[in-house]
Amino acid sequence: MIARAALVALTVLALCAPLDAAGDGDKQLARVAGTVQYQLGTGTAPHAIVGRIDLADEATAITLAQSRAQLTLPDSSSIDIGETTRVRLGAFNAIDTGNPNVVVLEGGAVHFTIRHPAGGRSNYRFETPTSQIAVRGTDGYIVTGPSGTDFYCVDCKGGDVTVTVGTHSYELVTGEQAIIIGTTPADALVDVVKRPCANPAAIALSDGKLGAAIPIDQRFDTTGATALVPTP
Repeated sequence: MIARAALVALTVLALCAPLDAAGDGDKQLARVAGTVQYQLGTGTAPHAIVGRIDLADEATAITLAQSRAQLTLPDSSSIDIGETTRVRLGAFNAIDTGNPNVVVLEGGAVHFTIRHPAGGRSNYRFETPTSQIAVRGTDGYIVTGPSGTDFYCVDCKGGDVTVTVGTHSYELVTGEQAIIIGTTPADALVDVVKRPCANPAAIALSDGKLGAAIPIDQRFDTTGATALVPTP
């Protein structure tokens, strides 16, 4: 009877476990507020999470309106995800492979903190419809929408950040911002400026730390991200 009860309990636990969310254990998605989901592939149904899960390779993290999530990587780097955002992660690559860890921001806002692990520097590439942003050990915000991408460097040392749009590349340092307007790398226009971040999606994700001195009526979003509603 005891053995039978134990078998039933294990079976119930197995049925309740999110087996299709199990990845390689190196990427964790955690719900911070609101409705947070993950999607395993294009066209598949999204699954809501309550606490945190391991995220499979190429899975997409999704937040709905008034929601927030956080991704934690094995090198202790973290990605804060704002509301109405979709982020897809590839397989994690160790430092010594020389391959970047690819993060695809399909739409919305993220704040990333890329940390230096012992013995090397982490190598990440954030991809948006208009740009590729190579980062190594830095702190920044990216907002992407139907009309472009806005990238703001909070803490970027020389050589840490390279923004590539089409055949042109731009290196950014602390306090600089790349405003990319367009729908493809071929038609995008890039403006690199040094001024406080005025993007309302980034300001909201920072809990007001960015753009604190900018009046609300002077904040603007060139990307159209604030109008996004993520759909699977």
